[in-house]
Amino acid sequence: MGNLRGICFVLILFLAISLVSASSYSIEFNQVQDKVIVKEAIDGKLFDNYTDSKILDKSGNQLYFVKRIKFNQSFSEVQIKLNLDKGIVVKDNLVFPAGYNIESDGQTISIVWNIQDVVSGQDFAMFVTLEDTKVNYSLAYWIMGIVILAIIGFFVYKKFVKKEKKKIVKVQEKTSNKKDKEDYNYLLDTEKKVIEELKKADRNELWQKQIQNITGFSKAKVSRLIRNLEARGLIRKIPFGNTNKIRLK
Repeated sequence: MGNLRGICFVLILFLAISLVSASSYSIEFNQVQDKVIVKEAIDGKLFDNYTDSKILDKSGNQLYFVKRIKFNQSFSEVQIKLNLDKGIVVKDNLVFPAGYNIESDGQTISIVWNIQDVVSGQDFAMFVTLEDTKVNYSLAYWIMGIVILAIIGFFVYKKFVKKEKKKIVKVQEKTSNKKDKEDYNYLLDTEKKVIEELKKADRNELWQKQIQNITGFSKAKVSRLIRNLEARGLIRKIPFGNTNKIRLK
């Protein structure tokens, strides 16, 4: 009877040890921006799911993943997996410890360690240097956007200035024409004749004798017309010896 009990005890102990050693353990680290979501499973059954932001440090576009795992149970198979966020790549293969595999679906990268026969109390330290390529792309997009906006702004400003200059010229021409029209409406026909000849002349100026010859007016009449036009501020009389040069203002 005692031998039978002993045999049963040994069988139960052997079975318990076999069950314990035959179990598998997996821990998955899912990096999402500045956080890491951790999932733990034994024999394929999820038993823990939590967020840990302390195991990931960020400096500029560099990320540092540091984690130490202490097993409190023996496992025949252990899988440790680090799933990286989109745009995150391994920096110059700086991954510790060795013996890992790199997996990728074309968009994201995973680092996988498969370990056999892990005993209770065993440690597993991980250190991975990563690079966030999205930071560089984002900066490039910002610079490109600023350049495009600057170019658009330049052409809009240039078009606006050109349009405003045209408006100013039109207003000035309109004002000038209006002024001429208003002033000349009050002139006598003989005074208008003098103005018209000055307009046609080179640099809008003629000798007083030339005006007399062109218009056919007498010397006295030309002198009177010039005096009246000068008083109106339409012409300027410039003395030259015994004659005058008449210039249109």
